[in-house]
Amino acid sequence: MKKSKGLIICLFALILVIVGGVGLSFAPKNPIIAKKLADSYAEEIVEYSSDSEEVESSNQLNTEENLNLCIIGNASESVAPDSASITAVIETLDLDIKKSKDSNFEIFDKIVDGLEKAGITRENIVVDSYTSYPSYDYSSGRNLIGYYSVTAFSFDVDDLNNLKNFIDVAMENGATSIRNVVYKISNIEEVYSNVMLSALENAKIKAQKISNRDDLQIKSIKEEYVYSCASLYKTYNEGLNDNSMVGNVDVQARVVVEFE
Repeated sequence: MKKSKGLIICLFALILVIVGGVGLSFAPKNPIIAKKLADSYAEEIVEYSSDSEEVESSNQLNTEENLNLCIIGNASESVAPDSASITAVIETLDLDIKKSKDSNFEIFDKIVDGLEKAGITRENIVVDSYTSYPSYDYSSGRNLIGYYSVTAFSFDVDDLNNLKNFIDVAMENGATSIRNVVYKISNIEEVYSNVMLSALENAKIKAQKISNRDDLQIKSIKEEYVYSCASLYKTYNEGLNDNSMVGNVDVQARVVVEFE
């Protein structure tokens, strides 16, 4: 009986050891090592948080460094014209279309000779168009009046003070009408180039104000077409020599500039 009780006590002790061992396996075997691991994990969390802030800050910096601006620059300059182009017309009428044409060209040659004597070179006289067409009278049916021949020509004048004199020469030698007088600028390309530079400077000033930076670099420049009348028209009249009535020509330029 005593042996049985001893055996039972031994078995019970063994079970406690086994159960206790199993229970201890779920607890940290070394509390010091566990604390070190926890501290290390906490440091990694702190370091990761710090890196995230640096990345975010770096992205903001890159955004500023990679700033792209697309700005439109405008400029204009008012310039007094120094030359003119005069367009004149010759009209002839004849029942014979060939005679109408020949008469028209004879008058044109006469006008050219007169303009050359007045100081206009032949190179500055250009035929713009020639047309020939029949004309009818419909008052009592359809009766042929004759054939009109029309030649339009133009010539350039560099001396605006003698503008009226040149027109008088053309009219006296057979021109039937003066269509218009176009005032121009002889060095228009040079003036336009200067206006273009002013437009570029205008774009730079705008970009600096918008970005609050003065170290922007030009990435690209695009010239844009600006519709403007680069000439002034004036109808022929007796006061044509009064140049004070002729306004200036506005030369405009526009550019699209990309900054970085």
